[in-house]
Amino acid sequence: MSERSETEQEAMAATYAALVDHGYAGLTIQAIADEFPKSKSLLYYHYDDKDAILREFLSYLVEEFRADFDIDGDDDPRETLDSLLDGILPRDIDPDRRAFRVALLELLARAAHDDAYADSLSDLHAAIHDRIAAVIDAGVEAGAFHPVDPDDTAVVLVALASGGMLWGVTTDPSIARRVRAVLDAYLDAELYR
Repeated sequence: MSERSETEQEAMAATYAALVDHGYAGLTIQAIADEFPKSKSLLYYHYDDKDAILREFLSYLVEEFRADFDIDGDDDPRETLDSLLDGILPRDIDPDRRAFRVALLELLARAAHDDAYADSLSDLHAAIHDRIAAVIDAGVEAGAFHPVDPDDTAVVLVALASGGMLWGVTTDPSIARRVRAVLDAYLDAELYR
């Protein structure tokens, strides 16, 4: 669970909702304020501008991801890995989740020209990679997975899942489903025992 104040958590929830509704290009402080249950001036008290909120939002996503996917020795490695991959490349995606992914894609484009965004997105990718590698390692140790290099396998899985989502969000959503089916077949054939 996040150690952020209630106000900070509400600001992050408002940012998420505004990104879903408006995307990055249409996102404004006012759009976030419209979703925020407190005053717009309180947003400015905590954040200098839209970019400051978005950089904080990316840090928040990393925190939440790490909290949601702590590895427990009693967890089934296969179910945990499936859940992690669903977070990146779900078999079916509802319109709100798709809209959020479109906004994240816009943030990725921003990261190519803004080191602060790039650093935050690097943290998010590292958190995803590290969790997937830890699950693979636990699965290998438990005998549930074939012996593989957890780090290399995590790189391939994250790249494939991320690429499938990118392709599906930017073109035809059925592509994402197709890539996920290929990913599942790969896991069945090469990783799972």
